[in-house]
Amino acid sequence: MKKKVLFVILILVLITYYYKDNLKDNITASAVKINPQINNYQDTIKIANWNLQVFGHSKASNLDLMNYYANKIKNYDIVFLQEIRDSSEGAFPKLCSYLDKYNCYISTRAGRTISKEQYGILVKKGVKIELIEDYNPDKLDRWERPPIEVKFNLNNYNLTLFNIHIKPDDVKNELYYLDEIVKNNDYTAVIGDLNADCSYYNNKEENEFDNWNWIIQDNEDTTVSETNCAYDRIIVSDNLKSQITNYGIDKSINKEHSDHYLIWFEIKT
Repeated sequence: MKKKVLFVILILVLITYYYKDNLKDNITASAVKINPQINNYQDTIKIANWNLQVFGHSKASNLDLMNYYANKIKNYDIVFLQEIRDSSEGAFPKLCSYLDKYNCYISTRAGRTISKEQYGILVKKGVKIELIEDYNPDKLDRWERPPIEVKFNLNNYNLTLFNIHIKPDDVKNELYYLDEIVKNNDYTAVIGDLNADCSYYNNKEENEFDNWNWIIQDNEDTTVSETNCAYDRIIVSDNLKSQITNYGIDKSINKEHSDHYLIWFEIKT
């Protein structure tokens, strides 16, 4: 009888250890799925810039417009929004409330006049940010709206993105100063409304960023109006150019949404 009891106890102990080990394995597996990193499940990411044309309280109060903006943003992993003009600083957080799968960041308000602007950064959850640097205020007063720099940790390399909305009447100088601080020997891109075309800037005659790759060409159009100007640009280093798989200009946008098209590019991670 005692042997039978001991045998039953032994069986129960073995069963307990078996299920304990399997339960531990299941918890570990679930934890990995809860917090996926982009470099674990995605081969490419899409990066966009969009000048929203005076984005503030009025546009943020338009439900249809906000849904339109949110649906556009959802097509991309990293999105820079420009021309956020809202002294109450409530418009951008309201837009972010439509985008629960994104982390939102915003720059300080910048501008030499009473008209201040901010850059919005929307990053899909899972994309790892290493650093955000806001160059405002700039002690040397080089830019109307100083740039922001954002560093990301991808699968095989670190990505650095500079975003800036350049003053139309001072494109050459502001691009020159930007060229001075951005390094070409890394996986780096400059993206934004640079106003680098038409009457503001002649890319063929000037030499700013000459050793870089201008992805959006001079003959392309990034404006909703009848003008044919490549104001919005994507400029990348040699290293990053080798990672680009595609780029584009979303011309489905109309004047009710903005006076600029959304521009984007896709890179291997």
